[in-house]
Amino acid sequence: MTGTDAYDDWHTGVEFDRETRTWRGFIKHNEGDKLHLTDESFADKGDAAVAASDLLDAARSGKLESA
Repeated sequence: MTGTDAYDDWHTGVEFDRETRTWRGFIKHNEGDKLHLTDESFADKGDAAVAASDLLDAARSGKLESA
């Protein structure tokens, strides 16, 4: 999906994994029916938020491999 508006209705977020005590970033469709997680987990919540933002930027640029 290069050069499309397919990810305009998506937002970023982070989730905490209690078992591993790490954070993962994600992008999610505003309707709540689709979700992509970052490949990496992070010890710092801020790093996960940045990774989620980078993931959304990649998706909006047509560079998200699993889209």
